[in-house]
This record gives sequence, structure tokens and C-alpha cells, in this order.
Amino acid sequence: MPRYSRQEFAVPKESEMNHVKKIEQLLSTLTIEEKVGQLFILAFAGQDSAYALDLVKHMHVGGFYLTDDNANTLKEAEILSSQLQKEAALRACDAPLLLAVDQEGSWGILTKETDLGPGNLALGAANDLSLTEKMYQIFAEQMQAIGYNTLLSPCADVNSNPDNPIIGQRAFGELPAHVAQHVAAAVTGINRTGNLACAKHFPGHGDTATDSHRALPEVSKNLTQLLSEDLQPFIAAIENGVALIMTAHINYPAIDAKYPATLSKKILTELLKDKLGFKGLIITDSMNMWAMRKNYSPSEAAILALKAGAHLVMLSEEHYENETTPYKQIQQDTINGVVEAVKSGELSLEQLDETLKHVLSFKYQQVEIKKTTPIFRKEQSEKTAEKIAERAIKVLKNDEGLWPIGQNDFYFTCAVNPINYENLVNSRGIGPNDAVPASQVFYQQLRQLGARVTYLPYEDFSQILAGNKPIDSQRLMVLLTEDYPLPGDVFPQQEQCFRIKQAQQIFGKKLLLLALRSDYELKKVSQTSEISTYICAYSSRSVSAKTLAKQLLEQQITE
Repeated sequence: MPRYSRQEFAVPKESEMNHVKKIEQLLSTLTIEEKVGQLFILAFAGQDSAYALDLVKHMHVGGFYLTDDNANTLKEAEILSSQLQKEAALRACDAPLLLAVDQEGSWGILTKETDLGPGNLALGAANDLSLTEKMYQIFAEQMQAIGYNTLLSPCADVNSNPDNPIIGQRAFGELPAHVAQHVAAAVTGINRTGNLACAKHFPGHGDTATDSHRALPEVSKNLTQLLSEDLQPFIAAIENGVALIMTAHINYPAIDAKYPATLSKKILTELLKDKLGFKGLIITDSMNMWAMRKNYSPSEAAILALKAGAHLVMLSEEHYENETTPYKQIQQDTINGVVEAVKSGELSLEQLDETLKHVLSFKYQQVEIKKTTPIFRKEQSEKTAEKIAERAIKVLKNDEGLWPIGQNDFYFTCAVNPINYENLVNSRGIGPNDAVPASQVFYQQLRQLGARVTYLPYEDFSQILAGNKPIDSQRLMVLLTEDYPLPGDVFPQQEQCFRIKQAQQIFGKKLLLLALRSDYELKKVSQTSEISTYICAYSSRSVSAKTLAKQLLEQQITE
């Protein structure tokens, strides 16, 4: 049984009836354009609030996907959310806007002023459901304080494929039941605040080898397999009152041979709504991702998604990759395309009204407009993040008893070429968005703690590996590896594995491998190198980097 459900806080039946009457009256007065606009969640480039307000007033949109690109500080975000909601309240259809953010741990916004903790994979490794619940409550409280009311999290994907380029640390782990428990806890934490949670990416993005930002993946699993594996976390989310579920741009030919999940009636209506009993809002992943754009026109995809059972169509990558058509034109053409589809009968007016009725009923009853600023508990959130990071770090191999180092002299370097850090702060406002990579934070922490460390820059270490510079191979060598789930990009893995192999050939059992990432690389490198010391933080966040550095320098306990 769920420990908590949004339904516990449902409005009284009399109030619900008032909403029904209000919505029925609205529907009889709204134009097709006003109805269609409410089903779109859009993004806008930079701090162009004038355009955003125009979308509310004249395109009648139902909400926004917001990033650092739109507001760089908490104060800017609070002003923006207030402006947008005030404009929405002036419309004939005065339903509040959904203001949605990718605040999920491994991805996030406003990272300089908010706490993302160490991310989902570390939460899964720490495996304390109370901490997962608390961390997600913190996410929601911090967003609630600035008026952002919808968290596009938690990620409910199962890491079935360790080579998945886009999920990785965004998932709680690779065991369905384990992931399901943490998804339920995350939803519970968000729900406690009044903000909305969104489980993604239905029916599961964890078993793909392709990033749907770049192309359309395919998963061969049938429904029986999905029910026993990937769907377990979504079922747990539904049972715990998740408000929204986001679709995945993935082909599941064993279930629907024609359409990917986002456009599939068999998956969205027959599976998610009918079989799994989901009563909330179905929102698409961004229709600007190349999984969609390479296969469907924007308006075609939006029409098919609505016909399949989606309630909200999201266009979130507002200046995506090498796009030649202005994003404003794409947005307007997409909305107008749906309007024309209704007028022509391709999308029935009856279905449009039923979808909008469901969206408005949900908004009027569930979306809260911030009346007062909640307490922003920075100190408490930092302590929670540190506790998770500490519990997540695992000593997977310590064959030589070298961990921790204590006050011994040692070399330190990173396996990653520094040029690969340039994309951590994403120009589209999504992704890790940390200005300083975890490895740099790690080294700074070593220096602050007075470590007896000799730092070897990337190029110098390359010369050592090539045999062009001398090195004391009997001194301890600490080599750090990293990984970041980057939308539309891949953080280098093969190069890091190759450098591990080279380092092991020189330092042998004196090599300590520290992973600010998942432990999936250990199996790979163990095939070619004899790794004797491997410590994994399951995170590439700053809090985990600091914690790992502290634990490295702890004194060994002797009997």
C-alpha cells in the first residue's frame, strides 16, 4: 500500500463539483485556439519574458519548461514565475501554469544556489529510503520557494544496459524492485510539499544504447518483460500518487509495431491508463528531440501524441543543436497545426475537449500558486546531501589494504581530458550545469585538507604514460575517473579505460582507482587490467567529490 498519495489532500466533493461546472462553462466559451494552447508546455530562449508572456496571452499555452537560460538566480526565477502566473490569471481560462524543471539530482538548474545532492545513483547506493524522500522534498521545497511547481522527476528508468549513454547516474540502480522503492520515496518527498512529481521516461529508457536526444532507440522487450522489469518503478510511482508521467521517444515493436511510445495509443492509453490505472497527466518528452524530429514533423508528432492519449505536448529544447528554423516559428507552427487538425476533423473536437477537461480539472484542484515564500532550508539540505554522499561511497576492491591513504605521499591525476568538461554547463540549460567539474572540486578539497599530494596535469601524465617522463612507480598513484549524462553528447569512456590500463602497467598494485561515477567501468577495466583498489562514489556531484577526498585521507584503523 502507498505510504502517501496526493489523493489524501484532494478537495471536497462539493468543491470538485464546482470545478466541473466551471470547466464545462469554460469549454462552451473557449475557441479551438484557446483550447489547443492549454495542452502545450513550451520553452523560450534567454530571458525573453516578453515572448513568454505573449505565449500566455495570445497562444494560450498551459505552461513552460524553464532552465538556467531563463533565470540565472533564485530572485530572477521568483520574478519570472510570478509574472507568468499573473498573466495566466487574466485569461478567460485562468488555470495556473505548469512551470516545469529538470530538477532530478544528476541534472538540475540553479546549481549555485540549490542543492541537488549526489544524484539518484548515489541515493540508490546509499539505499536509505528516508534520505531519498528527504532529498526530493528538498528539491521540491527549493523550487516551490521560487514558484516553480512541477519537477520533471524522479527518473524511474532501470539501468538494464550499463552502456546507456543518457540515463546512467540519473537512475537509482539496475534492479527493478530497488528502483521502484526509491521512485516511490522520491514521489512521496515531492508530494509532501504540494509541488508536482513526474516519473519518466515511460515505459522505460534504461535498456537503450541510444540517446533519444540524438536518434530513435528501439527496445525489443514484450509486455510481460516490461511488467516484470522496467514498469515496476512506474507502478510504484502511480501507487504513491505521482501527478505526471513523461513518455519516452522509444520504439517497442513487440507492443506497437508502428509508433514509438510517445505516439502509441497501445502504450499511452491501453497500457498506462487502462492497464496500470494512471489517472494523472501524461506529458511528452520534448518533441524537439531528434528521436522525433528525424522521423516526424513537429505538428504531426503533436497530433499523433494527443490522439494516442497524451494530455500535454512539450517542446523544451528551444534552440536545439543545429536547428535552422527559428524555435518561435516551430512552436507556433506546431500549435497551429493541431488547431487545423481539429478544424479538419483529423483530431476530433470531442477528444480535444475530453483531454482539456482532464487537464483543467487537474490544474484547478492540484496546482498550488505560491502565496508565501516557504522556508529555504539551505543548512539542512547540505547536511542531507553530505550524509547521502558518505553512505553511497563503496569500497569495491581493497586487495592491498591501501584504502584509505591517510598521510602517505601520493600522486594524483584524472583520466579525463579537460576539454571534455566544456559541455557540463549546457547551453540549453539542461544537464549537470556545474561550472566546476567534480575532479577539480576533489583536488581542491585535498589541498584544503593538507594532503601530501603531487598533482600531475593531464598532459604531463600523458608523457609519463608514453615513457617520455620519469616517475616514481613505487609511490601510490590515485587516478580519478568521471562520467556525466549529457543530453545529445557522450562523455568519453573508452579513453578513460585505456588510461587506466596504461597506469596499471606502470604502477601495478600501487594504483588506486577512484570513481566519481557508476561502478560499471570496473567490469570493463578488469577484463584487461588487474585492479586491486577501486572505490566508487556513484556520483559526479561536488558533494560526493568532497566526501571522497575526505575519506581518502582518513587514517587506517589497525587492530
